[in-house]
Amino acid sequence: MEGIDCVTQLTTQSALALKSAGMAAVGRYLGYRLGWWKALTPEELQAIHKAGLSLLLIWESNPTFAGYFSFTQGLSDVKEAVGEAVYLGAPKGSALYFTVDFDAQAGDMPAILDYFHGVREGIGEYLVGAYGSYAVMNALKYSPYPPDKSWQTYAWSGGQVFEGSHVYQYENNVTIEGIPADRDLIKSEPGAWPEIGGRNVNEGILIFGPNDFPTATYLAAALGNEVAIFMRKPDSTPPKAIQSAKHLYVVGGPASGVDHPNQTILTGKTWFDTVAAVAKNLGY
Repeated sequence: MEGIDCVTQLTTQSALALKSAGMAAVGRYLGYRLGWWKALTPEELQAIHKAGLSLLLIWESNPTFAGYFSFTQGLSDVKEAVGEAVYLGAPKGSALYFTVDFDAQAGDMPAILDYFHGVREGIGEYLVGAYGSYAVMNALKYSPYPPDKSWQTYAWSGGQVFEGSHVYQYENNVTIEGIPADRDLIKSEPGAWPEIGGRNVNEGILIFGPNDFPTATYLAAALGNEVAIFMRKPDSTPPKAIQSAKHLYVVGGPASGVDHPNQTILTGKTWFDTVAAVAKNLGY
């Protein structure tokens, strides 16, 4: 699947144009609360998701030289990045990509590894994503704190391709539908919001408990073939797998805390109210 990353803030029109051009995902930068000029805004977030695009979240302050990287800097960056992700409503289990944006040499790797140790310490329920050259990806793979998701750039890689990458950036400084961007190949599930890859289904149904299962199966039969049913955990939180559904129906239980970008709430105070909400949604 094809994607891009860019510093340009997207509009509803440009997001739709990118989708029509075959893009599945767009990489955009965190930093809205800090006032960074290239940061993803809440309005842009809505435009991206309404266009049917998935989002790759990037944190990048000034990682362009070896002296930037340290354990302490990793702790500082991940704290800011997580705060931004939470503010925007990014679901837990999304990857936050931290970049190594220069031609890192062997002597630079210890500091880079320390940095990602710091990132790992503070990432919480998000996933650690790493962006960089082949050498950086390879060093991180064999470190004590490897990233959950890897985004290799062809730059500074000497033609080598890291086989474990989830995203491969293969061309820089192009213009796509009027947007200056870099081209990316989405090789496997990259921790996007919502996730993209082999596990996607068209419709998902999240139920509160076994009593909601008959109602969910009735709804699933009405929706069609490609439907997955998910059950909340014992503490009523939804499983991360709900992000594999392009559209989610919440049947029963609390409406808060689901955090799916495209959801329909079908719940009520009682089981009978929930059944009535489902029936009304189906036109009965």
